[in-house]
Amino acid sequence: MKNILFLGYRSKKIKLINFFKKKKFKVSCINKPLDARSNLKIYDLIISFDYKHIIDTKIIKKCKRPIINLHISYLPFNKGAHPNFWSFIEGTPSGVTIHEINSGIDTGNIILQKFVNIDLYKNKSLTFNKIYEKLLFEIENLFMQNFDNIMNKKYISYKQNEIGTFHTKNQLPKAFIKSWDQNILKVKNKYLSHMLKLKQKRISLINDIENTRKNNNVNWMNLLKIAIKTNPVETIKILKKINTNDNKISKLFKQIH
Repeated sequence: MKNILFLGYRSKKIKLINFFKKKKFKVSCINKPLDARSNLKIYDLIISFDYKHIIDTKIIKKCKRPIINLHISYLPFNKGAHPNFWSFIEGTPSGVTIHEINSGIDTGNIILQKFVNIDLYKNKSLTFNKIYEKLLFEIENLFMQNFDNIMNKKYISYKQNEIGTFHTKNQLPKAFIKSWDQNILKVKNKYLSHMLKLKQKRISLINDIENTRKNNNVNWMNLLKIAIKTNPVETIKILKKINTNDNKISKLFKQIH
């Protein structure tokens, strides 16, 4: 009997676990951090799918074959968190990827992947959840259709040649995402409009800083001239102006966030 360890999703959410059980495989499910003391060599295949914990390199080396990760993005784009969100916001390809796990985050060799073309302008009612369900269907089917080759390691994996993109959980702009049932196009337009205004604000602040520094350079030249003439009274007056402008620059920098 084949022994499968499934990291992440439970059987209620996906078809894969029942797929293994129908094949009379023994399936164990874990959704907590792996214990480095565990005997992972007893498993014929370890699969990670939406597993929230980083797997230590020492644990990876204990396995008798590479752990396989199912990632709902078209790697190397949108490694890390919330790939379904960032693919639309940044205009990167949507798709699914099955890859081997290495010491990085979604950086391992690719086994299989599929590009999924999604046109938001042809179907303006699409929500993040609807697309997620579609991508979930695609990655499960891709795995099941190629299961025998994956199980028997009859595949040729290849390196990710491009840098792609990467996002952390903290990068998700929660002010724009109240629910994954929100309309993608509306969220995208609102977010991009906000980012454009923020960009314009930052450029304006940088221009203000530049102009203030130009004024300060004049003050410094005046200070040098007065210092050369050894006039301490006038020198103190100019130093006060410099200090005022330096404080203004500090306040402007604080507004860039």
